Amino acid sequence: MTIDTLRHFFAWCAVINYSLLIFWFVLSLAAHGFFTRLADRFFGVDAETYDRINLSAMFYFKLAIWLFNITPYLVLRLAL
Repeated sequence: MTIDTLRHFFAWCAVINYSLLIFWFVLSLAAHGFFTRLADRFFGVDAETYDRINLSAMFYFKLAIWLFNITPYLVLRLAL
């Protein structure tokens, strides 16, 4: 596996993961009421707590994208 192949791999991983993050965000905005009712029914979680958990999960997912996809891509890009 060459450096160029690894660069492309990490770039596409970042694109795919950011697309999933954006889809998650749009879905949570579009169906907020449905998901809060679902969380209340199954887990007894109110809307404020659900929003806090959802935004925290989005933050950690974004942090993982930066840590595991974008940082290795930038390192490989700057290495050569």
